[in-house]
Amino acid sequence: MKTTTITISLPKAMGKEMETVAREEHRTLSELLRETFRQYTALRNLNRLAKSGKSAVKRKKLTERDFGGPFAK
Repeated sequence: MKTTTITISLPKAMGKEMETVAREEHRTLSELLRETFRQYTALRNLNRLAKSGKSAVKRKKLTERDFGGPFAK
């Protein structure tokens, strides 16, 4: 795996807390930050998908009844 080195600045307390969490989980700081970034991008993509879905629902003028099941009133 090719890597890129990135330098970041954090408040001292946050850095210490990150080190503690990494140590408790038997991970390196790099592993912890990579996982954090993966979770962030997954949530970001999910939010984008939800937004586009809401736009489609609005554009098509769909209601709860159109979705059936527990959404139908």
